[in-house]
Amino acid sequence: MGKVVMVTGMQAAGKTTIGPLLAAGLGPLAAAFDGDVFYRMVVAGNVDMTPARHPEAVRQVGLRYDAAALVAQHYVDSGFDFVYTDIILGAEVHRWMDSIRNAERHLVVLNPSVDAIVEREIGRGKNSYRDWQKPGMTLEAAVASMQRALQETPRRGLWLDSSGQTPEETVEAIVSDLSTSLY
Repeated sequence: MGKVVMVTGMQAAGKTTIGPLLAAGLGPLAAAFDGDVFYRMVVAGNVDMTPARHPEAVRQVGLRYDAAALVAQHYVDSGFDFVYTDIILGAEVHRWMDSIRNAERHLVVLNPSVDAIVEREIGRGKNSYRDWQKPGMTLEAAVASMQRALQETPRRGLWLDSSGQTPEETVEAIVSDLSTSLY
Protein backbone atom coordinates (compact mmCIF):
# COMPACT_ATOMS: atom_id res chain seq x y z
CA MET A 1 0.00 0.00 0.00
CA GLY A 2 1.39 3.37 -1.01
CA LYS A 3 1.71 6.40 1.21
CA VAL A 4 0.19 9.83 0.76
CA VAL A 5 1.79 12.54 2.84
CA MET A 6 0.15 15.94 3.06
CA VAL A 7 2.58 18.63 4.20
CA THR A 8 0.76 21.77 5.25
CA GLY A 9 1.55 24.92 7.16
CA MET A 10 1.70 28.63 6.59
CA GLN A 11 3.48 30.65 3.92
CA ALA A 12 7.28 30.41 4.35
CA ALA A 13 6.99 27.32 6.58
CA GLY A 14 9.16 25.37 4.11
CA LYS A 15 6.54 23.16 2.46
CA THR A 16 7.70 23.64 -1.14
CA THR A 17 11.31 22.90 -0.20
CA ILE A 18 10.46 19.93 2.00
CA GLY A 19 8.09 18.18 -0.45
CA PRO A 20 10.60 16.89 -3.03
CA LEU A 21 13.19 16.10 -0.34
CA LEU A 22 10.63 14.09 1.60
CA ALA A 23 9.46 12.23 -1.51
CA ALA A 24 13.09 11.32 -2.25
CA GLY A 25 13.26 9.71 1.20
CA LEU A 26 10.20 7.55 0.54
CA GLY A 27 9.61 5.17 -2.29
CA PRO A 28 11.19 3.32 -4.08
CA LEU A 29 8.73 5.15 -6.33
CA ALA A 30 7.65 8.56 -5.03
CA ALA A 31 6.34 11.80 -6.48
CA ALA A 32 5.97 15.29 -5.02
CA PHE A 33 3.43 17.91 -6.01
CA ASP A 34 2.99 21.49 -4.81
CA GLY A 35 -0.48 23.05 -4.77
CA ASP A 36 0.92 26.26 -6.22
CA VAL A 37 0.93 24.51 -9.61
CA PHE A 38 -2.87 24.52 -9.64
CA TYR A 39 -2.96 28.01 -8.11
CA ARG A 40 -0.91 29.34 -11.06
CA MET A 41 -3.15 27.58 -13.60
CA VAL A 42 -5.90 30.15 -13.05
CA VAL A 43 -4.50 32.86 -15.33
CA ALA A 44 -7.67 34.92 -15.70
CA GLY A 45 -10.04 35.60 -12.84
CA ASN A 46 -7.78 34.37 -10.07
CA VAL A 47 -9.06 35.47 -6.66
CA ASP A 48 -6.57 35.14 -3.81
CA MET A 49 -7.63 33.80 -0.44
CA THR A 50 -7.70 36.52 2.20
CA PRO A 51 -9.16 36.69 5.71
CA ALA A 52 -12.38 37.97 4.06
CA ARG A 53 -12.79 34.55 2.32
CA HIS A 54 -14.35 35.81 -0.92
CA PRO A 55 -16.71 33.07 -2.26
CA GLU A 56 -14.81 32.83 -5.55
CA ALA A 57 -11.50 32.44 -3.69
CA VAL A 58 -13.04 29.65 -1.59
CA ARG A 59 -14.31 27.96 -4.77
CA GLN A 60 -10.91 28.20 -6.49
CA VAL A 61 -9.08 26.83 -3.45
CA GLY A 62 -11.57 23.95 -3.35
CA LEU A 63 -10.90 23.20 -7.02
CA ARG A 64 -7.17 23.19 -6.31
CA TYR A 65 -7.54 20.80 -3.39
CA ASP A 66 -9.86 18.47 -5.33
CA ALA A 67 -7.52 18.38 -8.33
CA ALA A 68 -4.55 17.61 -6.10
CA ALA A 69 -6.45 14.76 -4.44
CA LEU A 70 -7.18 13.26 -7.85
CA VAL A 71 -3.50 13.49 -8.80
CA ALA A 72 -2.42 11.97 -5.48
CA GLN A 73 -4.89 9.10 -5.87
CA HIS A 74 -3.75 8.48 -9.44
CA TYR A 75 -0.11 8.16 -8.39
CA VAL A 76 -0.90 5.97 -5.36
CA ASP A 77 -3.05 3.71 -7.54
CA SER A 78 -0.05 3.40 -9.87
CA GLY A 79 2.28 2.24 -7.09
CA PHE A 80 3.87 5.53 -6.03
CA ASP A 81 4.17 7.20 -2.67
CA PHE A 82 2.96 10.78 -3.00
CA VAL A 83 3.82 13.98 -1.13
CA TYR A 84 1.44 16.92 -1.52
CA THR A 85 2.40 20.36 -0.22
CA ASP A 86 -0.10 23.18 0.16
CA ILE A 87 -1.74 25.45 2.68
CA ILE A 88 -4.71 23.42 3.84
CA LEU A 89 -6.22 24.45 7.14
CA GLY A 90 -9.12 23.51 9.39
CA ALA A 91 -11.84 21.14 8.21
CA GLU A 92 -10.37 21.11 4.69
CA VAL A 93 -7.61 18.82 6.04
CA HIS A 94 -10.23 16.20 7.00
CA ARG A 95 -12.01 16.57 3.67
CA TRP A 96 -8.80 16.15 1.67
CA MET A 97 -7.42 13.26 3.69
CA ASP A 98 -10.78 11.45 3.67
CA SER A 99 -10.85 11.65 -0.13
CA ILE A 100 -7.73 9.46 -0.41
CA ARG A 101 -8.47 5.74 -0.60
CA ASN A 102 -6.34 2.61 -0.33
CA ALA A 103 -3.27 4.45 0.92
CA GLU A 104 -1.43 4.94 4.17
CA ARG A 105 -2.26 8.58 4.94
CA HIS A 106 0.10 10.93 6.75
CA LEU A 107 -0.28 14.53 7.86
CA VAL A 108 2.72 16.75 8.55
CA VAL A 109 2.07 20.29 9.78
CA LEU A 110 5.12 22.52 9.57
CA ASN A 111 4.71 25.03 12.37
CA PRO A 112 7.80 27.24 12.72
CA SER A 113 7.72 30.25 15.04
CA VAL A 114 6.44 33.64 13.94
CA ASP A 115 10.00 34.99 14.15
CA ALA A 116 11.34 32.19 11.90
CA ILE A 117 8.63 32.82 9.30
CA VAL A 118 9.25 36.58 9.31
CA GLU A 119 12.98 35.97 8.86
CA ARG A 120 12.30 33.61 5.93
CA GLU A 121 9.88 36.08 4.30
CA ILE A 122 12.41 38.90 4.55
CA GLY A 123 15.15 36.57 3.28
CA ARG A 124 13.22 35.66 0.17
CA GLY A 125 12.40 39.32 -0.52
CA LYS A 126 8.65 39.12 -0.73
CA ASN A 127 5.60 39.44 1.45
CA SER A 128 3.25 36.51 1.07
CA TYR A 129 1.26 37.92 3.98
CA ARG A 130 0.30 41.20 2.29
CA ASP A 131 -3.38 40.19 2.10
CA TRP A 132 -3.32 39.38 5.83
CA GLN A 133 -1.50 42.56 6.77
CA LYS A 134 -4.03 45.28 7.56
CA PRO A 135 -2.93 48.94 7.31
CA GLY A 136 -0.49 49.74 10.09
CA MET A 137 -0.04 46.06 10.97
CA THR A 138 3.47 44.64 11.22
CA LEU A 139 4.52 41.56 9.29
CA GLU A 140 4.89 39.79 12.64
CA ALA A 141 1.26 40.56 13.53
CA ALA A 142 0.06 39.38 10.11
CA VAL A 143 1.96 36.09 10.46
CA ALA A 144 0.58 35.63 13.99
CA SER A 145 -2.93 36.26 12.62
CA MET A 146 -2.59 33.51 10.04
CA GLN A 147 -0.96 31.24 12.60
CA ARG A 148 -4.16 31.47 14.65
CA ALA A 149 -6.03 30.14 11.59
CA LEU A 150 -3.61 27.20 11.55
CA GLN A 151 -4.80 26.30 15.06
CA GLU A 152 -8.19 25.35 13.56
CA THR A 153 -6.44 22.43 11.85
CA PRO A 154 -7.12 19.06 13.51
CA ARG A 155 -4.40 18.03 15.95
CA ARG A 156 -3.59 14.84 14.11
CA GLY A 157 -0.41 13.65 12.52
CA LEU A 158 2.97 15.26 13.16
CA TRP A 159 3.14 18.93 14.13
CA LEU A 160 6.73 20.02 13.74
CA ASP A 161 8.34 23.26 14.86
CA SER A 162 11.00 23.47 12.17
CA SER A 163 12.23 26.94 13.23
CA GLY A 164 15.84 25.97 13.86
CA GLN A 165 16.09 23.15 11.33
CA THR A 166 17.56 22.97 7.88
CA PRO A 167 15.25 21.42 5.26
CA GLU A 168 17.31 18.23 5.46
CA GLU A 169 16.92 18.10 9.25
CA THR A 170 13.17 18.58 8.91
CA VAL A 171 12.93 15.71 6.42
CA GLU A 172 15.05 13.52 8.70
CA ALA A 173 12.73 14.29 11.61
CA ILE A 174 9.73 13.24 9.49
CA VAL A 175 11.25 10.13 7.90
CA SER A 176 12.98 8.84 11.05
CA ASP A 177 9.61 7.98 12.57
CA LEU A 178 7.01 8.29 9.84
CA SER A 179 4.45 6.52 12.05
CA THR A 180 4.11 9.72 14.14
CA SER A 181 2.48 11.38 11.15
CA LEU A 182 -0.19 8.72 10.55
CA TYR A 183 -3.54 10.35 10.03
